[in-house]
Amino acid sequence: MVKTSELSVNIADPEEKIVEQVALLLLAGGVVIYPSDTVYGMLCRADRRDSVERLAKIKGYKNLRAFILIVNGLKMAESLTSLIDFEVMEILKLRWPGKLTVVLPSGNDCPAWVREKDNTVALRHPADPLSEQLLKRCGVPLVSTSANCAGEENPLSVSTIPESVIAGADIVLDGGDLSTSSPSTIIKVIRQG
Repeated sequence: MVKTSELSVNIADPEEKIVEQVALLLLAGGVVIYPSDTVYGMLCRADRRDSVERLAKIKGYKNLRAFILIVNGLKMAESLTSLIDFEVMEILKLRWPGKLTVVLPSGNDCPAWVREKDNTVALRHPADPLSEQLLKRCGVPLVSTSANCAGEENPLSVSTIPESVIAGADIVLDGGDLSTSSPSTIIKVIRQG
């Protein structure tokens, strides 16, 4: 069994060389454990079904399921949804980047394997520099989920991530211990009539 690579990363000012290496791995279909702005999470390309299936398997899900997608702004969000109206745009302009996840009707360009059963997609534009730089470098939406097995505690350090999760990833970015943080607020926008 190949040992998962581990790199230390400065989460406030990520090293360009590390961002480049991780982005190339993500673009090639890899799965990465990283320090997000809330907990340690896992990332993969949202537009590659095989990557999303692999990430779901690492978490212990028997079947593929929808995950939150992180985006680098309104333009990327608009490419995934069929509903971005004035009110939604105003909310997102005020709260993005940040800890707001918005659930919107999915658009034609949103991959079927990341949609909810009700044909919606959950989107978030994180504010932390590492996520921001990875999204910018990759240029595609990324699946983001906590680096734990389904139903377990959310990890705030690499040492609290289950060994099975670490073994399933290609690389672990260690940003040290994270502070306890409030989770993302989730709002769901639905069409009326």
